[in-house]
Amino acid sequence: MVPSRFFITNTFRVSAMSRLNVKKNNDRNDIMKAALFIGPTLIVLFTVIFYPLVKSIIISFTDRILAYSKYSFVGFENYVAIFNDPLFWHALGNSWILVFFNVSISLFIGLGLAMLLNSRLRFTGVFRSLLFLPWAMPSMVIALMFRWSYNDIYGYPNYFLVQQGIIDKPLFLLSGEWTAWIGILLPIIWCYYPFIMLVFLAALQSIDRSLYESAAIDGAGRWQTFRHITLPALTPVIFVVCILEIIWSFSAFDLVYLLTGGGPANSTLTLSLYVYKKAFQGKLLGYGAALGTIMFFVLTGFTLLYFWAIKKIKLYEN
Repeated sequence: MVPSRFFITNTFRVSAMSRLNVKKNNDRNDIMKAALFIGPTLIVLFTVIFYPLVKSIIISFTDRILAYSKYSFVGFENYVAIFNDPLFWHALGNSWILVFFNVSISLFIGLGLAMLLNSRLRFTGVFRSLLFLPWAMPSMVIALMFRWSYNDIYGYPNYFLVQQGIIDKPLFLLSGEWTAWIGILLPIIWCYYPFIMLVFLAALQSIDRSLYESAAIDGAGRWQTFRHITLPALTPVIFVVCILEIIWSFSAFDLVYLLTGGGPANSTLTLSLYVYKKAFQGKLLGYGAALGTIMFFVLTGFTLLYFWAIKKIKLYEN
């Protein structure tokens, strides 16, 4: 008996619907599995980042004082007061001073060491591990180590300089308004250059060696090779590293706080430290939240610039 057209059509229809239902069930199961994996991460991000961020922005529009639950909304009064605050502009300028010197010097040291490690030296792995050590050390350890070395009584640098007749008497580096900058820049640069060194070393090792061989055959010197081969290849990496270092340097808090606390006489006061002093030491939580919000939007701008640079680098590599 030959099946009728109606029976065949219904059979195919039922089969298609069953496959569609199976597919829907599989998609639903995949969504449930993804939610189980992503859910805890989203909860942590919301609890640790998004909720405090939104709460801080809301508090910045209030006159809230630390440890007091009663407060009122004051609109943009905190922001107006900040832009009329000379200490804010002083702290902002100090933050950019820290960014400029840290980024420029760390970039120079990191590139130089990366090129040195990229050459065919013995024990390169040992030197690489030793040079990377400051990046892995806790900030508290670095701060204590440098404070002890700066000490004018038992610090070895002072002892050496006095013995050699370079200075007449011991000098506590963190006590002067200008020398304190040297005192905080040295450990910050020492802590930040290893990351730059490793990034540049990875970029240098990705450059085709045949380019250097061709340049050597053509009689190019070291400077010409660096200028026409190494530097163009490193330019996208340099741009990205500079943006990252700007973000980290602008938000640097721990070493500045542990070494000078913003002193002497607010000479090394940075914006991140000013936020802490206003919000927690001065107990002006609304004012401190407004400072933090301004700082957040500045860093957000550099973060967007960083992602744009990453996108451009991928297009450049393709």
